[in-house]
Amino acid sequence: MARTLPAARSDTTSRAGTIIFLHIGKTAGSTLRKVLHRNVPRAQTLLVQTPQRRDTLRPRREGTVEAFARMPEDVRARAKLVEGHVIFGIHRFVPGPSTYITVLRDPIALAVSQYRYVVRTPGHRLHDMVTSGSMGLEDYVRSGISLEVDNSQTRAISGDVSAPFGGCSEAMLDAAKRHIEEHFAVVGLTERFDESLVLMGRMFGWKRLSYVPVKVAPASAEPIPDHVRRLLEEQNRFDLALHRYAGERFQRAVEDLPSFEADLRRFRRRNAVYRRLGGMVHTVPQRLHTAIKRGRAVASTGT
Repeated sequence: MARTLPAARSDTTSRAGTIIFLHIGKTAGSTLRKVLHRNVPRAQTLLVQTPQRRDTLRPRREGTVEAFARMPEDVRARAKLVEGHVIFGIHRFVPGPSTYITVLRDPIALAVSQYRYVVRTPGHRLHDMVTSGSMGLEDYVRSGISLEVDNSQTRAISGDVSAPFGGCSEAMLDAAKRHIEEHFAVVGLTERFDESLVLMGRMFGWKRLSYVPVKVAPASAEPIPDHVRRLLEEQNRFDLALHRYAGERFQRAVEDLPSFEADLRRFRRRNAVYRRLGGMVHTVPQRLHTAIKRGRAVASTGT
């Protein structure tokens, strides 16, 4: 069983054993990874990923537990940070103690963000399918081609790899909640990202928490029609319940920590300076890299 740390401890990363970052897409995870890399040596960081199979619409993250289990034991043992778009279950193959961290996001915002990412990313496996038929958000959700808009967070934290589109259940939600209680040191929230970082800093003794947002999607002024919002709410009802549950747990955690609000204010003052100075160092190269990557994807598809 993975070890869950008490809410008020300040263990260093080494004492925490292996930290598994369960990165759910479109939850500010790329920004968090930058912070993690500044606190955990790269030599002790292990990225787990699997290739996307073209003969299935299931997310490639579902193969990460098996991929991790196949790695040599000495490779798995060296890692103090295991990261990637993974699902729950990796801890079973970590030699020694481990704990998970993750960040959850409002499920409606997450689903919309995922759809818009597909539309603007030529290299995405669903891009041609969506854009060739000018598939709107409602049609995209109803089509069933993307499990990422069907309780994606419950699926990942429950560790499910078999439920079809529309097949999530109360049992999966219960499993996700149980896993959080038994195996997760921190479940942060995208909507409370600064607080999530400060909580992780207190939990693991991390000091270098400042960040510049990366891979931030351009804002859209297009409103979501009420009937589409209702569709998303019904389709993601288990994620909505999980997000509420995680929010209540998060609030209790920060209230239990002495001087948390003072720490948060100090962090935000430092981070405001860091973001002004770090924009040229981080944001401009990232935008250039993204533009080059998209250009290559367009060229490879011949569009």
